Amino acid sequence: MPDYKEILGAADRFFSKVAGDQPAALACRVGCTLCCHGLFEVSAADVSSIAQGLAVLEPDARRALVARAETLMETTKHPALRECSPEEKEAFFARADSIPCPALGPTGACLIYEHRPLVCRTFGLPLRDGAKFIGEECELNFLTATREEREAAAWDLQWEDELGPEDEFTIPEAIVLVARLAG
Repeated sequence: MPDYKEILGAADRFFSKVAGDQPAALACRVGCTLCCHGLFEVSAADVSSIAQGLAVLEPDARRALVARAETLMETTKHPALRECSPEEKEAFFARADSIPCPALGPTGACLIYEHRPLVCRTFGLPLRDGAKFIGEECELNFLTATREEREAAAWDLQWEDELGPEDEFTIPEAIVLVARLAG
């Protein structure tokens, strides 16, 4: 089994391959921030990657990012995902479906891009689970692609963690946790 950094690298290489093979199918670029709005679950493995991203930011940028994450958690009444019911979690994600990620910079670029979670690296691509094609690609991508092209571009969820309640975080929650641990 590959380690998590190898999985992140595999995701980046796969996305680059799809972009090279089907450049017209992807609308993804700096400034397109559709995937950076709405909160979602990331795994516990992503928390260490986010910590690395925070560590390399300049101090003022790091403080501003942490402050945005703290404000977001307060204003959305962010629950501890690991402790809430499925109904509470669903209601929270509905409330937060248009909120920008605190790591989204003013130019539309991710401030922790090299350290972003796995789901951020594969968002926009169709999905599959082994041999089963799921689809669910970004609404801006693969608009004129054939089913065969979409299937060839599908990211296999075998590399994604099956999130249990103990592994569920959001990006703002991970940022605040890391900041508190760092002092």
